[in-house]
Amino acid sequence: MSDHLTDIPKDPRIRRTRRLLQNSLSTLLERKSFGDLSITDICKQADIARVTFYQHYDGKEALLLASVTEFFSGLHQTIDQEKIDAYLKAGSTAAPEPIQKMDLADPTRVRLIGVALQYVGADVRKMMLTSFLATYAQRETELGEKEIQVLATFYIGGMLTLMEQFLNGKLAISQAEFQIATLKLLRVLRQGAVESKILDDMPSL
Repeated sequence: MSDHLTDIPKDPRIRRTRRLLQNSLSTLLERKSFGDLSITDICKQADIARVTFYQHYDGKEALLLASVTEFFSGLHQTIDQEKIDAYLKAGSTAAPEPIQKMDLADPTRVRLIGVALQYVGADVRKMMLTSFLATYAQRETELGEKEIQVLATFYIGGMLTLMEQFLNGKLAISQAEFQIATLKLLRVLRQGAVESKILDDMPSL
């Protein structure tokens, strides 16, 4: 994943061009599959020259990733950290108060996220892992750095699989239930990692 995808350009002309391209992709995905889309299709829809496209993205996959970057990179940053810390460390299994903004009501956004998980899943996973470590892991005091990395990697992999199944309609739960389930799983994983010290008895490779 290119680092520039997570940067917010200061030049309004750059922001406008990227927004046009991202909107073009969203519009085209309403009637064509991502696999059938070409750079030419996207540029024609956006009324932008191909050379301009390549000044911003090195391919349609990079454009797709950029279109969902804000959602995935900000997913853990939107968490009310004090509330999640209290929830994760509590022994109660009761549902937490709303502590995270996860807007999956927009069908256009849902479509983009689903396509991104299918075509650029590895980059999405990397983005989510970076976001998770930047928010949750830095506040952790009971786990070592390697244990946090293991916990984060395992959790993000599972969460993205759940999200894919949820978006495909294979999990008959509401958005609120999905959020609660992922947070409860995080608490269980963290508690298990603390109690077992999962890396203590593992030989170095």
